[in-house]
Amino acid sequence: MNKALPEIHERVEALKERLRQETRVRQKQRLQALYLLKSGQTRSRTQAGELLCISRRTVGEWLEWYEAEGLERLFRLDTHSNCRYSLTEEQDACLRQKLSEPEGFPSYTAAHAWVNETFGLDLDYEVVHQIVRYRHGAKLKGARKSPTRKQTSG
Repeated sequence: MNKALPEIHERVEALKERLRQETRVRQKQRLQALYLLKSGQTRSRTQAGELLCISRRTVGEWLEWYEAEGLERLFRLDTHSNCRYSLTEEQDACLRQKLSEPEGFPSYTAAHAWVNETFGLDLDYEVVHQIVRYRHGAKLKGARKSPTRKQTSG
């Protein structure tokens, strides 16, 4: 038996305007699900999921959150409490400052070591790489060995 869809309190026009203004991808997708249901373009979780290329169960979870706490809960992104995925704003600003210095970091490995040592963290290499490369747009290159010329006998 299908669970009834919750009542969506916002007007279609308000959802459409907020959807147009939203820049964050994950929140925009959640808002889109509400808009599709409220505007009558879809009539079920399954149809909304198919249009958004996500599981009907995911749409259902979003609707449960919306029903319980409204848009605020729908837009809140949760992380696992036992994992540290990122840096605080202060740590991020400090890293940004270090990356802007001319000497900066010679490699991602050096940046990884600096972040963990400086801030007393235990972040994985991949996490630091993602932050440095994609959040800050830095392309770090390690020193490479220069090729040696062969000695020619003459």
